[in-house]
Amino acid sequence: MRLSEGLGEEEQLYKSLYARCPEVWEEPVEDWAGLVRRCHKAGINDIPNEAPSMMGSVLTEDDFFTENFKEVVCFNNLRYCPPFLHKLEFIKIIYVWSGSVTVYLDNAKYELLSGNFCIITPGIRHTVFSRHDEDVIINILMRISSFANAFSGILMEQNILADFFWKILYTKHSNRVLMFGCSNDPKLDRWVERMFDESARQQAASNLLMKSYAMIFLGIVMREHLPQLQLKEELTDEVYVLPAIIQAIRQNLKSITLEELTRQFGMSESELKRYIVRESGYTYRYLLRDLRLRRAVELLRNTNLSMERIMEETGYSNMNNFYRSFKEHFGQTPLEFRKNGEEILI
Repeated sequence: MRLSEGLGEEEQLYKSLYARCPEVWEEPVEDWAGLVRRCHKAGINDIPNEAPSMMGSVLTEDDFFTENFKEVVCFNNLRYCPPFLHKLEFIKIIYVWSGSVTVYLDNAKYELLSGNFCIITPGIRHTVFSRHDEDVIINILMRISSFANAFSGILMEQNILADFFWKILYTKHSNRVLMFGCSNDPKLDRWVERMFDESARQQAASNLLMKSYAMIFLGIVMREHLPQLQLKEELTDEVYVLPAIIQAIRQNLKSITLEELTRQFGMSESELKRYIVRESGYTYRYLLRDLRLRRAVELLRNTNLSMERIMEETGYSNMNNFYRSFKEHFGQTPLEFRKNGEEILI
């Protein structure tokens, strides 16, 4: 499969229907049955009763990550596919390799041109539509369930994009979209193409390479393209508080205390606890435990540190407590995890 190629069978069908009644395609639709009704009203009666390609109001990780160990997939968005509004349970980057695409976010719509891209968070109701043969729109999907582990290096950066991903991981209402009005960047094109080519190998695709390519893509965006970021909502200072609290905890896992956080963020203990619950849905105690155990998984996977040292690095003072917390969270002890080399989706 090539990144840019002729129309496939499904695209040809969609194009033929679109050519007969373009106005039916120009507004988002809820489902295939709704599109059929529109077509019948417009005098097109030979439209299939079933959608030629996968449709759904909510798309899950299981719909696209067919192998449990895969954390990134990449493929062409179907040209002329009707714009069906849907939500995701993963992170999606829509990258315009060439041509253009219309992105619908509920009642708003935006035109992205060649070189532009946007990042869609889970839960956002949206759809896209491309109406030209030369449009090449690439979807890059990343698991949310294992994002913190797979892309921990990105999360450690200090910028709005890292904060954006922290917000996705730990907030109940991260309904935001980031749009980048970039001109064509050959460096970004190169890594998108590598992701596409590797993903096209399907079961033989390397998860390590896919993660590496996606990491480099995001790293280039952070280094060179944050000035082209176009936010589609008004941001307040509060947007950045939760990611800052998470960063403060992660950077001081061995010694962080609630008292220290209250001093740093100018809140009383009760205010800070209420804020964390309101923004993330988690208690402070759960958040601290979760961040400590995520760090433990990183150290178990990527270092040969002893269990005693990992316990200390993650802020535990008692080995029994460390083992009990790890097993309660992940269903196995740290030693079993290191020995078995199993993947834990966190």
